[in-house]
Amino acid sequence: MIENYKGWDISLNCSKNKSLKIQPNIVRSQNQYKRWVGVDLKGQIIYGSSLKEIRHIIDYPRLHNKKYII
Repeated sequence: MIENYKGWDISLNCSKNKSLKIQPNIVRSQNQYKRWVGVDLKGQIIYGSSLKEIRHIIDYPRLHNKKYII
C-alpha cells in the first residue's frame, strides 16, 4: 500500500510489468491504465494511470465513467 486516502487503500500494481513485454501494443496501453489500484473497505476497486487520477476519481466519482470503478 502506498497511501490511505479518504478510506481507500491506494497501491501501485507491479504484477503486470512482466506481461507487458509479451503482449501487443494495444494490451500494453490498457495495462498502463491499470497501473494504480484503489480499494475501499467495501471491496470496491478503481483503476487509474496515476496517483493523481485515483485521487480525482475518489473525490469526483460522478465525473468519471463507470469503467474506472469496478
